[in-house]
Amino acid sequence: MEPAPITTYEWVELSKIVNGLFAMVALVVFMSTNLIVGHILIPSLVSSNHLPGFTQKFRLIFYILAVAAFSGAVLMFFQVLGAADVISRIYDTYWIDGGTDAIGDYAADHH
Repeated sequence: MEPAPITTYEWVELSKIVNGLFAMVALVVFMSTNLIVGHILIPSLVSSNHLPGFTQKFRLIFYILAVAAFSGAVLMFFQVLGAADVISRIYDTYWIDGGTDAIGDYAADHH
């Protein structure tokens, strides 16, 4: 399987894929950080009296940020999935196609 020559269009689409994957990772880290703060740290610090009780109200903000980050990660996933069709312009198949054909060609050459 030999790849086709990559034009400027394919490079732009590949950069969208890579940037989207990095953005997805960043959004997932941001989401998990907000969940940890809102669901674990704030209640724990309030119950141990390290934070005053009114800080419990801030938990909702962290939950909203986590849901927004998750929504952004899902949106980014579908954008990356949409841009991934450029791979078929570079490679003729998504899967390595060397199983039986490669063995058959090798056996035919060595008999």
